[in-house]
Amino acid sequence: MHTQTPRLLANIMLQRFSASEDGMHVELLESKDSPQPLITFREDEALGMQVLLHIQDGDLAFALADLERAIEFAKLEVRKESFYG
Repeated sequence: MHTQTPRLLANIMLQRFSASEDGMHVELLESKDSPQPLITFREDEALGMQVLLHIQDGDLAFALADLERAIEFAKLEVRKESFYG
């Protein structure tokens, strides 16, 4: 379920960091004033490149390739309402 009035993140930031025994990560942050990451990109020895969504109930992980595929599909299919008028 999605909301019709989401909070827009206008100043997202990217940062990279080295996680102990887990390699280099890239994080997407809401702003420099909000240091908790929203999304982390990492690579796992067995599972490859992953996206981690940080949500209240814990982290959700899935393959970066799945996100890339979804973005390409969205570029072809997603339209604003006025497109149909």
